[in-house]
This record gives sequence, C-alpha cells and structure tokens, in this order.
Amino acid sequence: MGRMRRLLSPFAFPFRRYIDPRFRGIHEHIDVAVDHHLRPHVDKRAAELKRELDGLRMRMEQFEARVTADTQTAAEFATTFRRSTDRLTSELHTAWAWLAGGESHLADLLARASEGDHAAEEELGKLLRELQPGAADRVVGAFEGVDLPIGPGTADFLNWASGHTGPAAQAGVWFNPPVTVFHHDGTVRPGDVNERIVEIPWCMGVAASLEPGSHVLDFGATESTLSLSLASLGLEVTATDLRPYPLSHPRLQVVVGPIEQWSGPEHPLDAVFCVSAIEHVGLGAYDESPTEGELDRQIVEQFGQWLKPGGELVLTAPYGHWAVDDLQRVYDANHLDVLLHGWTVTHRAVCVQTAHDRWERHDSEPPSSTWDDGTRGVVLVRATPPKG
Repeated sequence: MGRMRRLLSPFAFPFRRYIDPRFRGIHEHIDVAVDHHLRPHVDKRAAELKRELDGLRMRMEQFEARVTADTQTAAEFATTFRRSTDRLTSELHTAWAWLAGGESHLADLLARASEGDHAAEEELGKLLRELQPGAADRVVGAFEGVDLPIGPGTADFLNWASGHTGPAAQAGVWFNPPVTVFHHDGTVRPGDVNERIVEIPWCMGVAASLEPGSHVLDFGATESTLSLSLASLGLEVTATDLRPYPLSHPRLQVVVGPIEQWSGPEHPLDAVFCVSAIEHVGLGAYDESPTEGELDRQIVEQFGQWLKPGGELVLTAPYGHWAVDDLQRVYDANHLDVLLHGWTVTHRAVCVQTAHDRWERHDSEPPSSTWDDGTRGVVLVRATPPKG
C-alpha cells in the first residue's frame, strides 16, 4: 500500500496544487459570508429571541406575583374545584347505594310514569333531584331548550366569582343583588332571593316623596346602588361607609370612616337611609375595631340630631330571636324599641323569608315560633326623631 502511494504521488501532485488553493478559497469565502452576512442575521435573530424571552419571563413574573399576592383568590379557586369533586363523589356514592338496594322500586316508578301516573312522575322527579341534582338541572335545561357548556367545576367557580367573596367583592365593586343567579351543570337558573328584594322598595317609597335637592344620608352605602339611585332622583346624597363607595355622581359625596367620628353633614338632613347596616356597628365586622357599649343606639341618636324637624329615618335590620355574634345583631321587638327609644315610629313591617326565593310581609308582629326553625326576617321601619 505504501509503495502504491509513492508510485501515485507524482501524478497526484499537480492536482493537489490545484485543489488545495480552491479549498482554501472556498473556506475563505465561507468565512467572509458567515462574518458579513449570516452572523449578523443570526445575531439579530438571537437578540429578537432574547427580547421575546425577556418579555415572556417578565409576564410570568407578573403572573406569579398576582397569584402569590392574591392568596384569597387562589385559595377560593382551588376550593371551588375541590368542593365540586367532593360533591360529585358523594352524589355517585349515594346513587350507587340507592340503586343497589332500590332497583326494583326504580323499575316500578319508571313503569308507572311511562303509563302516565303523575304521582310516579313526581316521585321519580324528587328522587332524581335527591340523587343527582346536576343531572336534574341538565334534564330541565334540555326540556327548556337550554344546554350550556358548564361543568361542575366551572359552575362552582362562577357561583363563587359572582358572590360576596369573589373578585368583584375583593375589588370593592360587588353590589349584593336581591336575586342571585345560580350556575349548575349545563344550566343557569335564578337562585336565592335575599332581603334586598323588600328593603330597596321600602327606601325608594320614601325617596320618591322627597323634593329634588333634599339632603339625605345613606349609612353603610357600600355594596348597594341605593346612593346612586337617590342621587339620580335629584337628591343631594352623602354616602358613608368604612369602605370607599365605588360609584360617582355630581350629587353624591362620599365619607369614608367610622360615622361616630364624623363631624356631621353641612346641612340638616331630610332623610337618613340605613339599610342592613346598624346591626354591624361596634362588633368588629368589616375590619372595624370592636367597641364597648351600645354603638348602634349612639349612632341612631346621632341621626336624630342631624335630621331636620319632620325629617325621617328609614331603617332596615335583621329580625327574629334576639342574638348577637361577631358579624351582626338580630333584633326582636324589645330590642328594636330600645334602639328607637324616643323616636316616633310611623310605619313598621316585618318581612319573612318563606322559601329560598320568596318573602312575605307581616304588618303585625309574627308569632315567636316563626323563628324557631331558623327562618330569616327583616324589619322595615320609618320613624321621626325625638322632639327637642
């Protein structure tokens, strides 16, 4: 092999003299091309990619900061999905246990219902509601032509998001609607009806009788659109609360802080509106410091000093068996009389929640037994201040 290479070497030498410079030229050409053309392009693209990565990193840091800072939202988000999973597991276990022991009864109900037995249809419907409320909602939704892409986790999340602990509430722009909307598997339907359904009309009846330009106070205004409604009706409104009022109007001024520390209105008041607020004062609710004594009575007495002769207090509060906890007081007839000592009550009504979506008015005192099973009530009062 070595001898063959030596024999061929003289013949290869001329080619080497020709090929080596060509390869060196090609190599130099590639170096020039890379340095002057390809490398700037690569460097430019690398710089662009770096900027994109830096932007992505910044957005990720912002996202992480939001999630880390908003622990309540993150916790609630996780809780809603865990709650929905637990609920579905419980429903499946209940359905399986019932079917294992009641298959013949179910077959009988189905047979009777298919023959037009209305009692069997009603019993079957109740059974379906008990075993699989989500399935029942889907059946009703399909019957009504509604089949929304809402699963259990999404439904629970939407219910939380639209409630008093959701993002709107955390941002201070939740307004406690009188009728809630309930999301369930595949459908949306009206939910609970709260006391706002009777409190707001009670207030607006008085507001409509006031002359434009009248001066009024809305105590505990946040989480309500009442102050904005009063201002929109032409009244000069002062909205007071421990928290900022999120809505604005040219006839609306806002006072933030404990009302007992406020110097008072610039003008005598034609009316004071106090909607489901007096029951909370002094107890430490809504980040307020607890106070000793009967702060609710002190504030009502202050209202009387601010009202002009003939002015009116429009007050609503929880009503039933007397009770006090960290959030609120529930008044009864005796404690309401103490709260309004010296005032002349011109109108009084008690509204009772008789179903999750229904309230009924009582112009006389409901029987004490009304409240024994936890039934809710609200007292509606109009009163004029003590004279002198």
